[in-house]
Amino acid sequence: MTTIRLERPIRIENGNGPPRYPVKEVLARFRDRIYRGDRCECACCGRSFKLFLYSNYMAALCPYCLSVERYRLLCKYLREKTDFGSYPMRVLDIAPMWCFQEFCRSFENVEYMSIDIESRLAMRHMDIRDLEFKDDHFDRIVCYHVLEHIDDDRKAMDELYRVLKPGGQAIIQVPIFTETTIERDELSEAEAEDLLKYDCHLRSYGRDFGGILSVSGFDVEVDDFARKFGVEELKRFGLDCTEDLYVCTK
Repeated sequence: MTTIRLERPIRIENGNGPPRYPVKEVLARFRDRIYRGDRCECACCGRSFKLFLYSNYMAALCPYCLSVERYRLLCKYLREKTDFGSYPMRVLDIAPMWCFQEFCRSFENVEYMSIDIESRLAMRHMDIRDLEFKDDHFDRIVCYHVLEHIDDDRKAMDELYRVLKPGGQAIIQVPIFTETTIERDELSEAEAEDLLKYDCHLRSYGRDFGGILSVSGFDVEVDDFARKFGVEELKRFGLDCTEDLYVCTK
């Protein structure tokens, strides 16, 4: 007897392109029909809604693609301030989110690749500290809120620099809680609980994060893109004005 194993999320391979997730797509279309309106806009999926959704764990979720504030900020930045997708480019997405995968899928010129140590959303499973790609391979890299989970974060940064093409750009984001970066083992248990919030966070990055990235060779620009928007625009687009973008060029 043949056994058919279904894994969540249900995934359909799509050649060399990003996989498709039919259940996610059906539920997204259903939510879109319920919440379609003109008060809010999502820069990831390009749709407009009556409101963003809220939960105890995530704030301002897009009803369609379930993007959160930091990903809408990223997509709005890529749409408005860069040439993303205007020419053939290879894009590496570390620890992928469906909302950004589908954003990349909307650009014909984007050759998308996603990796994670174990996530079913990732196209390939690998360790960010030991990437299985040749040198100078990707035009763009997105690494969002990943490095705070990695023990040897310097090795991960070196690997991101290695696989990025000369002249290419990586947007590397982490939560910034302090003025200077502090490792978990430098904190008491009470301090770690208060400052790091999550057991899986191994450090609190500080305002020196740009300097840390530059040690791996990156030319780092800290872009306060979100601060250009007024209060009403931040609400309309569902953006977090406290997160600057660390744009790293090789």
